[in-house]
Amino acid sequence: MPRRKKPISFRTSEVSHVVGATYSQLAYWDKTGLVSPSLRAASGRGSRRLYSVEDIFELKILMKLLDSSLPLQRIRSSFRFIRGQSKALASFVVFTDGKTVYFYEDYDVLVDTLKEGQTVLRIAVQDLIAEVQARLTNGQ
Repeated sequence: MPRRKKPISFRTSEVSHVVGATYSQLAYWDKTGLVSPSLRAASGRGSRRLYSVEDIFELKILMKLLDSSLPLQRIRSSFRFIRGQSKALASFVVFTDGKTVYFYEDYDVLVDTLKEGQTVLRIAVQDLIAEVQARLTNGQ
């Protein structure tokens, strides 16, 4: 019977260094449920939190959104919405305009995470022009 590999884990000090967050920020986000370590939660004073690579990805996204001056409460709401989606976080393209957080659901559909998943259709004008030109050329 094959042995299961133990997941790679990272201590708070490593995570802090990689994502650029302080120990206090990581502890606060864990305590409030924004981003908690998925491999081992804190179990009292002096206990070690253990984070997964996916946790680090989430924290890095969180830091990027904070750098954009987006309020933490909006980020919190966006994370709740994104976690409710069926896709893995790594499959998303997440971006912000400083007021809300969006992600691509697929190539042509943009989703606003703060407006209950309202979608915006993406129309690439250059693609439409090429399609029209091709049809006009082939139709003559």
